[in-house]
Amino acid sequence: MTAWHRELALLQRRRGRSGLDDSERDRLGRLHDTCLDEPHLGEEGQITCLLTRPFSRTLAVPEYYQYTCMHVYGWFLDRYPGDPVHGVLLAAHATVADLAGMERAGWPTTDRPDHIAERIEGLDGLLAALGDVRIDHATGLRVRDVLDRAAADPVLSRRLEVLAECTRFPRSAKHEEHVFLRSVQVCEMLFFLIRRLAVEVTVSHGEFPARCAGLLDLAGDCAQLLNEVFQVLLTLSPEGFMTFRDETGAASAVQSLNYHAMEIAVYGYDPRKAPVFASVEHLTAFNDAGVREHRSLSTATAGTADAALAAGWHRLDRTLSRWRGGHYRFARTYLPSGTKGSGDTEGAAYVRKFVRKDLCLAGIDPFGGLPLLSGFLYC
Repeated sequence: MTAWHRELALLQRRRGRSGLDDSERDRLGRLHDTCLDEPHLGEEGQITCLLTRPFSRTLAVPEYYQYTCMHVYGWFLDRYPGDPVHGVLLAAHATVADLAGMERAGWPTTDRPDHIAERIEGLDGLLAALGDVRIDHATGLRVRDVLDRAAADPVLSRRLEVLAECTRFPRSAKHEEHVFLRSVQVCEMLFFLIRRLAVEVTVSHGEFPARCAGLLDLAGDCAQLLNEVFQVLLTLSPEGFMTFRDETGAASAVQSLNYHAMEIAVYGYDPRKAPVFASVEHLTAFNDAGVREHRSLSTATAGTADAALAAGWHRLDRTLSRWRGGHYRFARTYLPSGTKGSGDTEGAAYVRKFVRKDLCLAGIDPFGGLPLLSGFLYC
C-alpha cells in the first residue's frame, strides 16, 4: 500500500465512516468508479477500489456489505478458487491478529482495564486455536504450518497486509466497535468454509467416507472457532455495545449471504425464512426451487452406518447449536427490552425463532442451488 492509500484509509478511520461528510463520501465514490472504468491502473488501482467500494455511485452495495468489507475477503480468496481452506483460515487469522495488535497498542500493560486484559487473553487463545486446526488429516498439516509458509512468501504477506488494512473500518470512532466488526468478519469466513465442507461431504460421503470424515472434523473445528469468537465478543459490555450500535445503521447480519447459505447447506431450506428472503433483494435467490430442494448435510448423513461420519455430524450439529444459543443470549442481553434488531427484525425474538432446526426441508438434490451454495458470497 502506498502513502496515498494509507491517507485514504486514515480519512475513513479518523472519525469512523459514519463521520464522513457528503463531500468526502462523494470523493471516495468517484475514486472507486474511476478505478472501475480504468482497469489498466493495475495493483495500485485495485487497492484504491478495495478501499473505496462501499461509496460507489455505480454499484448498489447493501449496507451490511458496506460495513463488513466482504469484497476485500473475496479479493483475497480469488487466489484460492479450487480449495479455499488455506485462504479462509489465513484470512481469519490475519483478522484476529490485527484486532489483537490494536487492543495491545490501545492499552498499555500498566493501565489495562480488566475486560481488555480478558479480551487480549481470549484473542491469544483464539489465535492459538486457529493455528492448531488440522487442515489435512492424511498429512497432519495444521494452520500454523500454512502461517509459517505465508510468512516466508513476500507476495502472500503483502496480500495479507492489504486485507487487514482494507477491512479495518468501523462506523464510529469508538474503540469498542473494533471487536464487534472483527468478530463479524471472522464469522463470515467460518460460515463460508463450513458451507463448502458441508456441500462436499453431502456430495461425496458415499464414495469417499474416510476423507469426508476428515472434512467433517475440520467443519467441527470451524464451528468451535465460532464459539471462541463469541467468547471474545462477550468482553464487550452491553453499555459498550450501545455506544456504537446506532451508527452501524441497517448493517444487519440478517443480510448475510454466507450465513443463510451455510444453514441451508448444513440443515436445509427453512420455509419460515421465505418472507425474510423475499424482503431483501440480494437474498431472494434463496427462495428459488433449486435451493429449496437442496439435499442438506443433515439429511445426507442421517442414519449413516459409518461411525466416523456419524460422530463428525453430531459434533458439528452440537457445536453449531451452541453457537446459535450464544447468539440468542447475546441478542437478549445486549439489546434492551423492546429494541428491534438492526435489520428491523424483532431482535432477540427473531434469533430465538431459528435456534432449532427441526422445520428445515430435507431436500432431494445434492447439487440443488449450486453454485449459489458453493462460492464465497458478497454483494
